[in-house]
Amino acid sequence: MDKMKQVFAVYFSPTLTTKTIVEAVAATAASESGLPVTAIDLTTPAGRNRQLEFSPSDIVVFGVPVYIGRVPNLIAPYFKTIKGGGAYVAAIAVYGNRAYDEALAELIDILEEDGFHPAAAAAFIGEHSFSTVLGGGRPDSKDLEAAAEFGRKFAGIVSGTIHGNGLENFPGRRNNRNYYSATDGKGKKIDIRKVKPVTDKELCDNCGYCATICSMGAIDPSDCSLVPGICIKCSACVKRCPKHAKSFADPDFLGHLKLLEEKFTDPRREPEIYF
Repeated sequence: MDKMKQVFAVYFSPTLTTKTIVEAVAATAASESGLPVTAIDLTTPAGRNRQLEFSPSDIVVFGVPVYIGRVPNLIAPYFKTIKGGGAYVAAIAVYGNRAYDEALAELIDILEEDGFHPAAAAAFIGEHSFSTVLGGGRPDSKDLEAAAEFGRKFAGIVSGTIHGNGLENFPGRRNNRNYYSATDGKGKKIDIRKVKPVTDKELCDNCGYCATICSMGAIDPSDCSLVPGICIKCSACVKRCPKHAKSFADPDFLGHLKLLEEKFTDPRREPEIYF
């Protein structure tokens, strides 16, 4: 381990759940390895305005939330520009208690194609971006214990003290993938791509915070009630507005949310890890 430079916690995390998991894994991996840890936040356009390049002596923990069963599709092109340089990487997908579908397999493929050496993978549960019920309050203390254990095992694989089975046979890799389709409560397929948050102007003081944290830079900072750009429904503005001034009101969106909460709140899903 003495040749390792440092551990990197790399994440796209609009509502901070993925950040929490990735940093917990990276902190334990760093502690086990006797190395410093550096966080790299790719959530906003400003955070992605750089070329990332790693080396074989780096250890990387890379996490994304699951959006409609996959890696966030409008952010994935940036992920594909990252130069892994042979660094060991642990891939993490965080989902809102429904399913992670093929997002984790997709992420592993992206990282491998970037030149990383995928050595471990995991699916964790975080509060769903649409809801406070689905995965509500997660990651919790039990999740963070699992994240720490995952970090310890990842560090062991990198150091050679633990032998994994590899991820070449990870389920779903490089297959023809069928992604999740959003439906309303009656089973009708819906398209929520153009749905945008609405602003309660009685609550909003136009502080501009939502525009700063928007993962797509879609909100007008001079008038935060305007969303001229593309919205990916990451819910950063909804969940992190200090005045609770933003929400989604589209009937199709709300019908889909109702269905999700009715079908997927129980049972509680648990983290799944792969080596």
